[in-house]
Amino acid sequence: MINERPQVELIVGGLHHDMNAVRLHLLTLLDEYELARVGCHSDFGNGSALADADFLITYTNNVIPEGAALKALEGFLDRGGRWLAIHGAAALTCFQPPPVDIGGISLPGLTDTPDLAPEYMALLGVRFVSHLTQQPIVVRRGPAAHPVTEGLMPFEIVDEPYILELRGEGDVLLESRYTGEAPGYVAGPWLDDEPRPQLVHHRHGAGEVMYLAPGHACGRYDLRPFIDEVPEQPGPWADEAYIGLIRRLIAWGMRC
Repeated sequence: MINERPQVELIVGGLHHDMNAVRLHLLTLLDEYELARVGCHSDFGNGSALADADFLITYTNNVIPEGAALKALEGFLDRGGRWLAIHGAAALTCFQPPPVDIGGISLPGLTDTPDLAPEYMALLGVRFVSHLTQQPIVVRRGPAAHPVTEGLMPFEIVDEPYILELRGEGDVLLESRYTGEAPGYVAGPWLDDEPRPQLVHHRHGAGEVMYLAPGHACGRYDLRPFIDEVPEQPGPWADEAYIGLIRRLIAWGMRC
């Protein structure tokens, strides 16, 4: 680490997810480290906060660094920073007209995921393509071994089953299996019964990235203006096994 007291930068921002709840969860877990200093942001800004950072955590949706912020992110990894990216941090979406109604949710069109930020996705090591309907999935250790997942038993959570595209070299530490339709998405259905990455470890320069696909959460009003209210969806953030995994990942980022 470059700092005597670990400097953590937490970026939580974007739309259509319960950012307030997730931010509180992450801050509560980070509060277990008395020496840590935590900066909170809603986007990457100009990247200046990464200059002195040891550990970066991002829970975002359609929040992509560009220009100076992208260079700062690359520099952070080049010099050995560790980055934990969760759920929509791999997502860059837009709507493809005409308008559609998906289960009472009125959208401007199907959700598309064009490859418009290849440099960012290369740093992250994955790109979000689509997801199935929210449902229970079983997460288990993947083909690669790592201290973060050592001894981790399979666990079931309710989440959006993500379809990911790996970028560059990476180790799949956790995986799941599922098939089905992808309502509301351009890409789909996904009918091949094959392992789906859930936790990917990726290296860039002297730095490391952990990307964790599960992590959906949605509050009552988070899908406005598409629908006025929805039932609260805490997703895996209400699950002890998932929180235990987040603890492991934070310990990794803090080099504990």
